[in-house]
Amino acid sequence: MREFTTQEVGRFGENQCVKYLKRNKKYKILGKNITIGHLEADIIAYDKTHIIIVEVKTRREDKNNLLRPAAAVDYEKRTNLIKFAYTFCKCLPPKHKNKSIRIDVCEVTCVADKKLKLCSINYIENAVTR
Repeated sequence: MREFTTQEVGRFGENQCVKYLKRNKKYKILGKNITIGHLEADIIAYDKTHIIIVEVKTRREDKNNLLRPAAAVDYEKRTNLIKFAYTFCKCLPPKHKNKSIRIDVCEVTCVADKKLKLCSINYIENAVTR
């Protein structure tokens, strides 16, 4: 069995989340891994009424993780996501100015063998509020 880095597992989770958002939620993707200063968002998507900032947390099931992935979105991370949302609002293109901003969390679990395999996705809408 190959050992995967944290970055590889994270990238896998983000890619699985993008597929989920497009297929199941019918969202359009504005970008991935967007940074504004020291603030960062994993995925920015939109639908007819919302701009959605998605924080993706990926965990391997075979690593005996006792907490849900979303538990890693602690006070500091929530604060930074809210700051990112406020800053991002200021630079939205005119066609998106009338949309509300929402912060969601996507929990991805996977297992590793020769490659990473998706186990589950749990999508939590409006997971971060002020």
